[in-house]
Amino acid sequence: MKSPQVLCEGRYEIRKVFADSGGMGVIYDAVDTLCANNRVLIKTTRYDSGSNAKHFQYTKEEAEKFVKQTRSILEWEKKIIVRFRNEGLNNIPSPNHFFYDRSLTLEESYGRKDNPFQLSESLLASEPFLVLELIDGKILSEEMRSETFRKRLETNLLVLARELLTIFVRLHKPFSVGSQAACFVYQDLKPANILASAGDYFTLIDFGAVTMRLGEKTTEPTAGCITAGYAAPEAQSGRECYIDPRFDLYSLGVTLWEAVTLIDPQSLGEFPEFSLAQMEGKGVSPAFIQLVGKALQRDPNRRFSSAAQMRRVVMENLRDVLS
Repeated sequence: MKSPQVLCEGRYEIRKVFADSGGMGVIYDAVDTLCANNRVLIKTTRYDSGSNAKHFQYTKEEAEKFVKQTRSILEWEKKIIVRFRNEGLNNIPSPNHFFYDRSLTLEESYGRKDNPFQLSESLLASEPFLVLELIDGKILSEEMRSETFRKRLETNLLVLARELLTIFVRLHKPFSVGSQAACFVYQDLKPANILASAGDYFTLIDFGAVTMRLGEKTTEPTAGCITAGYAAPEAQSGRECYIDPRFDLYSLGVTLWEAVTLIDPQSLGEFPEFSLAQMEGKGVSPAFIQLVGKALQRDPNRRFSSAAQMRRVVMENLRDVLS
């Protein structure tokens, strides 16, 4: 029998992959052996490894630079989660621990046959790991297809929208950095980043792509971390760093559209047009379709002006559905 992978000098035992959206992070289901074998989630960086990964094909210097840049995103994510948990924001994971250990996703050897190289031992042994509380539930991309979820489809999706918009109200709240206006943008909303739990409870589990908008542009290390199909059209033509909070409202509209139609937006192209007619006859009301349609306006000025405004409309629709 294969021994379980262990981390942090044997404290954590990896049981299985919990979520892997194919981006720059992977989350493992694990147990904390120093804490009564309590189950936890452990997130670490995910690399496009293998012989065809472009960042690992050429030189050791290029590969190590890419590794360090990718790791900085997880370190940034830890700061974001800690900040907003300390501010009392619910529906996001609680950080339990942060440590460095040997990478689970890097290989030792890379390069082409004519130019092989090995990553340094110090780099291989200094991967960041973020330990999060375990939240029971299923990834929305799976749960939204279940018979139970679809029996109360509109109610479930309105509750989902309410909870996500509550998070966005806090993320989008303006503040100042020196003399410049700033706010945070989630930037990568999609069903793979949402956990659906019993009792209509939804948690946003991936903050790896959250970016800070400072002045007119978003900032490193996460500027431009968007997903094709879910990204608003104003990010086209190399303008990813010029998005504002209305980008998140569009991505929420895409997520709701997908949950109703069960059509993967990524199969439709990078910045597709969405047909509201495909939502008809799928268990949601005309008012819900109208709500989604406004969020999906390609001109940001025709969307909801803020997460707070969209949340008010969601709450009105939810009252109507439950009355």
